[in-house]
Amino acid sequence: MSGQSKIISLNITQFPQNLLIPDLENNVSIQVVNNSDKPEMFQFAFEGENLGVEVVTDFSKDPVKFAPGETKTIGLMLKPTADGFGKLIINVYLIKNIEYTVKTQKVRNNVPKSMVSEIFEKYNLKSTEVTDPINRDEFVTPTTTEDLLKVEKQLNALKTSYVSIQTMNSTDVESSGDVRIEDIDIIIKKLAKGHLYNKNILKSLELALALSNKKEQIDFYSKLLRAHATQNAEEAIAIVKKLKDTETKQNLYKSIVSDKSETDPIQSLTLIENIDDLILRTKLQLNVVKILKKRGDNFEMIKVMNQIIQFLLKSLNESDEKIIQKHIYEFLIDSMLLLAEIEEPGTVDVILNGINIPIQKEQLKKDIFNNIYEIVEEIRIKSELEGVFSQFFLLNINVSDINNDIKYFCTKGGNLSSNLILKDFNFNIVFVSLFNFSFSVFPIIDRVYNDLNHNSDHSFAYYIFPSTENFQINELSNLKNTLTHFFQNFNNVRDRLIVFNVDFIPYLGTPTIIISGESDLTEKIKSKIGKVSDKINVIIDESLFEGGKISDNLKQIFPSSKCAIINFIFSYEFLNDYNMLKALIQSLC
Repeated sequence: MSGQSKIISLNITQFPQNLLIPDLENNVSIQVVNNSDKPEMFQFAFEGENLGVEVVTDFSKDPVKFAPGETKTIGLMLKPTADGFGKLIINVYLIKNIEYTVKTQKVRNNVPKSMVSEIFEKYNLKSTEVTDPINRDEFVTPTTTEDLLKVEKQLNALKTSYVSIQTMNSTDVESSGDVRIEDIDIIIKKLAKGHLYNKNILKSLELALALSNKKEQIDFYSKLLRAHATQNAEEAIAIVKKLKDTETKQNLYKSIVSDKSETDPIQSLTLIENIDDLILRTKLQLNVVKILKKRGDNFEMIKVMNQIIQFLLKSLNESDEKIIQKHIYEFLIDSMLLLAEIEEPGTVDVILNGINIPIQKEQLKKDIFNNIYEIVEEIRIKSELEGVFSQFFLLNINVSDINNDIKYFCTKGGNLSSNLILKDFNFNIVFVSLFNFSFSVFPIIDRVYNDLNHNSDHSFAYYIFPSTENFQINELSNLKNTLTHFFQNFNNVRDRLIVFNVDFIPYLGTPTIIISGESDLTEKIKSKIGKVSDKINVIIDESLFEGGKISDNLKQIFPSSKCAIINFIFSYEFLNDYNMLKALIQSLC
């Protein structure tokens, strides 16, 4: 066991003491105790070498939460996949939550300072970019249909008189009375205003074009259209669109927008779309936003700002002129700053992240960074794994040549060293334990076996069959068959095989060994043990083993020509002194 921590305890309450074969349920049960006085999260890792490991209780690969002092039980099912030995590896990790600080970019909740007034001031319309609002009443004269007919007759009469006078000589003109072209223009305007009152805009405009002065024609025509647009902007715009002179059209669009901005700013936005001058168009749009702000209409203001920004983004990508691009970009920056203040910086962040051109997106973010974003320190938590428990277990496993005798042997708790399973006869002594005790002999014998096998040149074998029926027919048959199976070729043993028939007796107050067998061997064994420690009491007693049933059976199984059987009894003191037991066995190898 290594890397253990006091924060957790693992107590194995069930562990297979028998040889593991695939057909048996090889169960492991572990009680896990959280020794901490607070809740903890643990990660469990169960691995196997030559061994399948299945977690049969609710312990997944996810971390498991333990309350303070809580105990949970883990169940494992082991399945061997090879011959020899398998390794069960258990690692437990404490999930430690560690706080750390990072600097991160965050969208602001509000802009750091107001820029609305500054931006609106920047885009105030010049006198050349707007016209004074039209006074509709100046271009509409309440007139009945009957009165219109009278005025038309009056106009026709004046026109006739004027034409007649023009054909007479000068003396006749003077005697005919004074009919001036200005008088005709006055009547034309009066009639046009009457038709506008009666919503006959086309007739009204036709009359405007009948004025004697070309400049006055255009001026009066424009004002009639503007006056009409205050009531019916859509019809007025439709008429403007049919005009051939571009300059006249654009001036009319600009004038109609100026007239509608204060009275109906939302409709004026639609009208602004007809203006070709992109810079003027954007300034007029921002002027509408300014008007909406004065009115406190935040909903429409936000809606308009989003429309302006999308229009500018599109225009920026479509324009090839550097100067225009520069103006558009400046408008775009200021529009985004306005929207960030009017609504919130997060709205602008969404727009920025929606831009498909990376270079453009990053440049915009850079230029308005301080107004939209901030660098803040955030406390974050990361989880780290700290190993608090690590242990592995070696188990003897067998998957080949499984017969009924081996199955029975395993169900009785039988076990044997891995070199016997692998038929590796690299030993000349074997410990055979055939008695049933209140404890398992396997753990301590196997520990000595693995220590010597991995850390020295000494090796031995062991075979454990804890009899529960005093070797009645079934047990005796199984003993003979399994020993024969695993020791089927004695010719591979390097020297004469010494078989120690092992038994244990209760404490005698001092470590004691009682042996019997061939006298020359027992003396040699006693001599070897004496060199291990002078604290070990070695007794040779042939009478203690006379007529032993197990000893007799072993003699039948192991041929005397190849094997010598030594009866060997340990007192319990050796179970409590691992180092002494290990040294003793090593001296015999």
